[in-house]
Amino acid sequence: MCKFQSLTATAAPTNTFQYAPRYKPKCPLAVLAVQQITLLQIRSADIVKSMGYPRKHTFAATDRLRYVLCSQNLGLDGSYIDPFYTADEFVLELFRILQIKPEQYREEIESLRQTLQPLK
Repeated sequence: MCKFQSLTATAAPTNTFQYAPRYKPKCPLAVLAVQQITLLQIRSADIVKSMGYPRKHTFAATDRLRYVLCSQNLGLDGSYIDPFYTADEFVLELFRILQIKPEQYREEIESLRQTLQPLK
């Protein structure tokens, strides 16, 4: 038996989606996004490809996706440098790919932005 054939016997059942548990969301909008990833059963590589990232940037883009989904502020702090998307654009495009209407969550997004504003 080939060593790859033995891996199929230990693979997750086809009715479970194994990619979403890698994310540990820390904000309610990230929880919603991870639920959509599970519901739609799309991998992070598929998401960043749909976002238009070139193939050679797949690793960096999936890293940013993980950062955004595991961030307390949905990555809206602008600390992640990306030549393709600003922090706001990334979240909006991610929501579009995940079939989440950002208009419905405008208040939550604005609240996250407000928490990032420096005190005056």
